[in-house]
Amino acid sequence: MEGELTTGDNWSFLARFCFLSLDGKFEYDIEYPQEFSVQKLNLYYDTESQWPLVYGPKSSLTTCREKESVLQVENNQFINLTSDVIYSGCRQFTVRNENKTFYRCRGSRNFKTARERWWFIAISNCQSTNGLSLRYRLWLTNGHPQDYFHYHFSADEFYILPILLGYGFINLLLLFGAVRTAMHLKSRQLYHVTYKMFLCSVLLQGFGIFLLTLAYMTYGFNGHGMPSGKLLGRILESASEIVFMLLLIVIAKGYTVTRARLRTWSSIKVTVFICAYILCYKAIFVAEQMYFDPGSVLYLYESVWGYVLVILRVVGWVMFIYATFFTLKHYPEKGGFYYPFFCFYTLWFIAGPVVIVLGNMYIPRWLREKVVCSVEHGIALMGHAVFLLLTRPSAHNKNFPYHVRTAQIGIMEAQSSNTGLGPHTLDKFGHHGYEAQYIQSSRNYDVFTVESMQTMNTWGQTRPVVRPPLPLLATAPIPNTPEEEGGQDVKVSPPPPYTPTVYDPNAADTLEEWDDKNKD
Repeated sequence: MEGELTTGDNWSFLARFCFLSLDGKFEYDIEYPQEFSVQKLNLYYDTESQWPLVYGPKSSLTTCREKESVLQVENNQFINLTSDVIYSGCRQFTVRNENKTFYRCRGSRNFKTARERWWFIAISNCQSTNGLSLRYRLWLTNGHPQDYFHYHFSADEFYILPILLGYGFINLLLLFGAVRTAMHLKSRQLYHVTYKMFLCSVLLQGFGIFLLTLAYMTYGFNGHGMPSGKLLGRILESASEIVFMLLLIVIAKGYTVTRARLRTWSSIKVTVFICAYILCYKAIFVAEQMYFDPGSVLYLYESVWGYVLVILRVVGWVMFIYATFFTLKHYPEKGGFYYPFFCFYTLWFIAGPVVIVLGNMYIPRWLREKVVCSVEHGIALMGHAVFLLLTRPSAHNKNFPYHVRTAQIGIMEAQSSNTGLGPHTLDKFGHHGYEAQYIQSSRNYDVFTVESMQTMNTWGQTRPVVRPPLPLLATAPIPNTPEEEGGQDVKVSPPPPYTPTVYDPNAADTLEEWDDKNKD
């Protein structure tokens, strides 16, 4: 990292890094005017007796002298940036055009500690009346330059790149399966809005992982990375989480499973919740770019906004439980879908907050980011995978949620709001698992009726279907048979009774294949 610092304070924080013991290395190249001498590099580690005392909300040492007092000479925790100290690597030079003298200091330090440890780098000059002024370049590394997966990464970021590569590959397979399932559902007229939301969530997650992987790979090559790409990747992953959470809540309320639209009050509540969730995420990203202090916050969920996000997730879980309970109460026959749906996604809602809270309390600081990254991506992947399994259109899938086709919903939406299609209305679908029946007719003409060739006029009452007479076709006259010419009566056998054939949307055949099999 590199930058320029000019401040009126005598002590200032520069950077932080989690170094490995023995393999961690700190290199510096600092330049500053002679009138600001003698400046000092201070190296603090993460125990309670060091960094928390001098910086952050729990700090009790406020003056420059007090902050330097915790540094230990025997641990080589400070470097006087002056040519009078040989090991500092400093020399003086004069710029003739400006007629100024500068110090240029180059050097390095290795770390020998009991474990991986966070080190915080600060600059100070307690005797200065002008504050601090310097240009700096810092190299913070772990391991050997040939070690691509470790060299430029802080110890708390180890294995994040392999984790992202693994999840990216699995998410690509999941996306392929989701698209294939979407094609099958569309051929059966069961490609509902909720499945489109699921596909959108998987796509956003895939693009987010791709950008994060690209950013970490670039960082592994040059130590700078792609900060904008990393930010965009996190935004896309957050959008995927929001879309998927919205999907779970509306399905818990029965949308596209037991009804075609939500009640007005339910829509308002869901909209307010999702807007609050979006605003919270937006506040997190804005605050991170403008106000997050890397000296105090090691990762996202240590901030106030991170805890607000955890609280909103718990609120979403409560809404999910409430909605699922009443949907099952009115449609107990849908338990084959809703019971596994409820059990798994209850764990999905609470797993994230539990891991975050326990991580802040019990997971060491140098492990938190990679542990939380791994768990968050694992939760997202499992959530998408289970939904794909529940909605696969297979004859062996007893948990399949949809039984009303998109064509039926389209017809009901085209009619008045108080008119239904058979037992189905926009606000309440019929209670049978597969209510629609298929009448065999010419290809590409679907006629939906209800069981026993009856239609529902009111709940619990039926009336027979009156079929219009078939039009007579103009044909050539048929010649009389010999028996008819002789005056004998001919008995004509009546046509076979009509039996409606039911088309199962979960069957392996497509609608056209089924039509061909039942044509005769």
